[in-house]
Amino acid sequence: MGVALAEKPEVAEEKDERRERLLKLLTYEVVDGKPVYYRGYKDVLEGKKQPEEVMGSSTLQAFIVKRLLIFLVQALEGKGYEVLSHEVGLVGKGFVRALDIGIFRVDELEIKDEYANVPPVVAIEVDTKADLEGEGFMEYMKRKIDDLLGFGVKRVIWILTKGEVVVIAENPKRWEVLDWEDEVEVWEGVKVKLSELLKRP
Repeated sequence: MGVALAEKPEVAEEKDERRERLLKLLTYEVVDGKPVYYRGYKDVLEGKKQPEEVMGSSTLQAFIVKRLLIFLVQALEGKGYEVLSHEVGLVGKGFVRALDIGIFRVDELEIKDEYANVPPVVAIEVDTKADLEGEGFMEYMKRKIDDLLGFGVKRVIWILTKGEVVVIAENPKRWEVLDWEDEVEVWEGVKVKLSELLKRP
């Protein structure tokens, strides 16, 4: 009969340290002091996937962000706005959020090696990379939109690839839900129709 040997303390400690490093790396956002992890983070902890496999975007999500970014930079930069992308970090009271695209006023934004602590005028999201275990997408989206509007964001535009709809939220208006065929005003008369923007030559 075999005897089970206890794991050496230093080995267990190394595993715990590795897990903590991974959890820190896999933290997508922080809400009320609690981490929101990337969807699929458990597969990374179990060694089934690499972190990059759950932290990346689909080609459709990346394509939408790219096309929007090019359009918005051409339309707004040089007019008092800075258009930033690549999971822009935003720090507010009680949260750390990530944005696919943020449109900031140039005179309010300091460019530095830290998350932004001022609200963009417009926050744009495409789907989400958050793990929503124990919370539905609508609950997550509403809480994030409420956080952003409460922080001072003027307009939140959330693009959903499933169903091809766009959710627009502003204070104190009700949410508006449009199709990709509809024209969406991004900011100050700058309008875009996703169905046209995403056409490939």
